[in-house]
Amino acid sequence: MFFVPLVNVRTLSVEEYGYYRQFWLIFETLSPILIFGYPRSLLYHLPRATQPEERSAFITQTVVFLTVASLIGMGIYAVMAKQLGGGLGAAARGFYWRLCFFTLFMVVTDYMEVLFVAQRRPAAQSVYHAITSSLQAAVVIVASYVSRDVSTIIWALAFFALARYLFAIAYTHSRYGLTFRHVSLASIRDQASFALPVGLTGIAVMLVSQTDKFIINRYMGREAFAVYAVGAFQVPFANIIRTSIGNVTFPLMAQYQKTGDFAAMADLWRRSFLKTVVLFFPIFVFLMLTARPFIVILFTKQYADATPVFMIYLLLFLRSSIETGAIIQTFKRTMFLFGGLVIGLGANVALGILLFKAMGRLGVPIATLVTMVVLSAVNLWYSARLIRVTSLSLFPVKELGKRFLAAAAPGVVMWLLYRAHPLTNIYELAAAGVIYSAMYLGLCAWTRLVTLGDFKSFIGR
Repeated sequence: MFFVPLVNVRTLSVEEYGYYRQFWLIFETLSPILIFGYPRSLLYHLPRATQPEERSAFITQTVVFLTVASLIGMGIYAVMAKQLGGGLGAAARGFYWRLCFFTLFMVVTDYMEVLFVAQRRPAAQSVYHAITSSLQAAVVIVASYVSRDVSTIIWALAFFALARYLFAIAYTHSRYGLTFRHVSLASIRDQASFALPVGLTGIAVMLVSQTDKFIINRYMGREAFAVYAVGAFQVPFANIIRTSIGNVTFPLMAQYQKTGDFAAMADLWRRSFLKTVVLFFPIFVFLMLTARPFIVILFTKQYADATPVFMIYLLLFLRSSIETGAIIQTFKRTMFLFGGLVIGLGANVALGILLFKAMGRLGVPIATLVTMVVLSAVNLWYSARLIRVTSLSLFPVKELGKRFLAAAAPGVVMWLLYRAHPLTNIYELAAAGVIYSAMYLGLCAWTRLVTLGDFKSFIGR
């Protein structure tokens, strides 16, 4: 998936790439609203289900809910296409049926990776994720390279989504049994009681994180949005790292909460946090030092103006290493998360528009960064309160400082090397990454910040 935008910026014009990114902005905004927390609820309910009939009921309910939600999404796209003018309205009109098909097939099968994790089958989840992501990337890259046409790329995505849907439904039915026989009003209420607040929270998170893109799209147009979208580029492996650790720890958190073992919850949260930053800190330092050559080399000079946006997004990436909602969700206090995010959304919109008028486009991601940091701090405080510890005990400053210094020290060496020899091509950028990684790993091994046991446990789970 990392290579997809690298191909698209070379095969499409800046305006067409902006059109392509508008398609994804529409889908990525609406899909969390349609999903509404039901797939994630399986992480909570399936480990607690003792009978196959219970598991079948929860999975069937999830598939039915996502199907109905997708059909509602089609109606929303129709309203967007009819009521909105240019920008996203034009994208909704131009891509209408492809948006409908893609949304239906992708949303209904969103539960698949969660299903594997909830059933403690990490190897199967890894294989599924690798195959589907690789196929999606291959489909887009081939369509983009051969056609050099954004409309063809979106059709190719729709057919990929259909294949994913057919496999997921066939697999789920053969293994778990999709049937209404085991569904009851009690099971529906039970799942909805968890999914509703989680879904509302997910929607609020999405709206807060997407606010900057809507403001840029509204005030600066399609080409400026294309450049901004490059700056908002997802850091390689970030989602894999964060999602993998979160998917492993959340069911364990739910078990500890059920038994009242708050000390184990706090210890698990700290350990998962420290393991996350061991990977996030070096990525942050390296990409911050190489931000401009990284953008210019990978995305061409047409997108050089995306560099400052990319650097601000790296700070957002660093903040995302802190998962402050897991503990709150295990206590089913997700309305607290939702309330904070609703307030944060209003503040983010107001601050984003204010800073945009005062500072230009850089003010928009800065507003998002400020909002997300404040929300994280509040959630950390509430999480500590729920498990009866102090916020500082959950946020191990000394241990975090050691790990950041371990990432920053080789960064100083790389900065000196860059002054003598600036990076000019992909080979030099790759070599710089290898050199930095070698120094960082050597320093971690020497200081024992990361041991062989840590490595084995991380890879094993």
